[in-house]
Amino acid sequence: MSLNKVLLIGNLGQDPIIRYLENSRVVCNFTMATNEYYTDKNGDRKVETEWHMIEAWDQLAKNLDQLKLKGFLRKGSQVYVEGRIRTENVKDKNGNEVQRKKIKAINIQFLHQPKDSEPQQHPNSEHQ
Repeated sequence: MSLNKVLLIGNLGQDPIIRYLENSRVVCNFTMATNEYYTDKNGDRKVETEWHMIEAWDQLAKNLDQLKLKGFLRKGSQVYVEGRIRTENVKDKNGNEVQRKKIKAINIQFLHQPKDSEPQQHPNSEHQ
């Protein structure tokens, strides 16, 4: 038996980038930060931030594009992401091949409404 499933709740580190590709596919990419809070041995409250690269495809990416256009998804927005970990080989700025982890999303939901928009029904994205 094997399972590759990730559940994250955090904040967008950037506005989502939506690209419509030639083969009529759509992809959405953004970074997301999750925070872990703890108290150190001196009693000081600390936070550790983990950054995640998120990728969504096709209908899910189209849904995210609509949410972005309505102002629901932008840098700082809190979201829930469900997906799978993927590893890809890429070249760094020095030309060296490195492995990079990415989350391939299968469900994304925004968790709060932007302060400068009017109250609307909670438009969650749909499963892919």
